[in-house]
Amino acid sequence: MDNSTIKDNIRKRRKERKLTQEEMADRLDISLTAYRDLEKGHTNIVNANVIRIAELLETSTEELVLGYRPVQAPGKLLEDMRSEYGNRMSVMERRIADLEKLVASLEETIRSKNEIITMLRNSLGADK
Repeated sequence: MDNSTIKDNIRKRRKERKLTQEEMADRLDISLTAYRDLEKGHTNIVNANVIRIAELLETSTEELVLGYRPVQAPGKLLEDMRSEYGNRMSVMERRIADLEKLVASLEETIRSKNEIITMLRNSLGADK
């Protein structure tokens, strides 16, 4: 990918975000002249600048460099989905275990209270 494509993508994205060159220079903490040289392609854009520019323009470095958002490979997408599914299942399993403990605790409380009620009824019945 040549520098001219990157500079065109930066300019296009900056304009979409309605930012001036001066605002970009301020946000990058460089001079306006240095930023203009970047957009003109007179200055090579190093990786650190590309990452920072992408962040400021709320886009990915891939989209900035390539001019489009690359499609994830199906295998990678499937792997990501499996991982996310596994993570969600783990969270749900922990939540179910916590709820089962709560139910067991509440059942024990009910049993204890029923025993107390039975003892009080027997005690009241014996007093008659």
